[in-house]
Amino acid sequence: MKKIPLLLSAAVLLGGLSIAAAADDPLVPLSYLNGTYTQSLLTQAQARIDSRTQTVYDKVVSQTSGTTSPSENPAGLTDARYKRGDTLTLTTGSGAMLLAGQVSVRFATGAVIDVTDGKSISSGSSLLPRHRYLVAENTTAVFSVSSDTAVLSTEGKVSLSASTTTDFNALADALAELGLFAGTGTAYGSGYDLEVAPTRVEGVVMFLRLIGEEKAAQAYTGPCLFVDVPDWAKQYVAYAYSKGYTAGVGPDAAGNPVFGTSRLIGAPEYLTFVLRALGYRDTGANPDFTWQTALTRGAELGVLTKGEAQWLSSATFLRAHVAYLSYFSLEAPMADGSGTLLDFLSASGALDRTLVQQVQAKVTVQRVS
Repeated sequence: MKKIPLLLSAAVLLGGLSIAAAADDPLVPLSYLNGTYTQSLLTQAQARIDSRTQTVYDKVVSQTSGTTSPSENPAGLTDARYKRGDTLTLTTGSGAMLLAGQVSVRFATGAVIDVTDGKSISSGSSLLPRHRYLVAENTTAVFSVSSDTAVLSTEGKVSLSASTTTDFNALADALAELGLFAGTGTAYGSGYDLEVAPTRVEGVVMFLRLIGEEKAAQAYTGPCLFVDVPDWAKQYVAYAYSKGYTAGVGPDAAGNPVFGTSRLIGAPEYLTFVLRALGYRDTGANPDFTWQTALTRGAELGVLTKGEAQWLSSATFLRAHVAYLSYFSLEAPMADGSGTLLDFLSASGALDRTLVQQVQAKVTVQRVS
């Protein structure tokens, strides 16, 4: 790893800080010169380095942010969602910052600078989250997405080559338009947080949306018995508990009832919610499924494809996969044979079928077969 030329001038910067008075004063102990005083010089030097690095970065970006084609972003950091296999080509003076997911960069000649760390990186390196990268002079760099989804903020000239892999972002957008998927409040990537694992409380909220009872939950005024549920989720959890849809996970050390709000859930747990929404039972003498058999039974019941069951059995379960299962469950058959989940939600007034059809017409994502 090489320091960029600007940062190699640390010695020059130090040279501008006088130490003559201290060196000529016999009352100044050597330990002070080697310790406190030297550290002070280094701190001042680093501050100057940081300032000059940012100045150079901003100058290069401003000089190379001229006209762009429709496939290019103008100067100024702009975040967007991408999917596995997408590649973005950035040229001299363009910049990038990874906000979520996994992205690597390759270039044949030239350099890419990690401005945050103040050093060049090697071709093939993975980007570090929230580090700012600058494509140096005479360099064309290709940034490749290696996670199911990613959020990358870019500036300058950027050309996108989209892959044909599963577009979880599009499914999340579709569900959001239908009012079935909401963000977590994160300030980037539409707030979806598709790159993180879902929690137990998020699973309950999605379940209530899938059975068309979110409004009833929001209007519920009964108490929430669990001490670990945040204010925004208390009505959801209290309502679901009152209906027998969910239960707690036991008392805490002080004996207080705990819901397990922040516990992460996997594909079998979330599919359990989906199967319940479709009317299948996981309790009683002859249950239709158990959470341990949810994936295999989901495939047998026509809720999942065999490919999906196999994929989900080994994949790290993320909010991106929650969006996938939720979207395609709309066309899954109800347990009583009365139609699909979409038919049920339309009949109950929870979803507008016309709106659903308009949204579905824009989605080109194919299921994992």
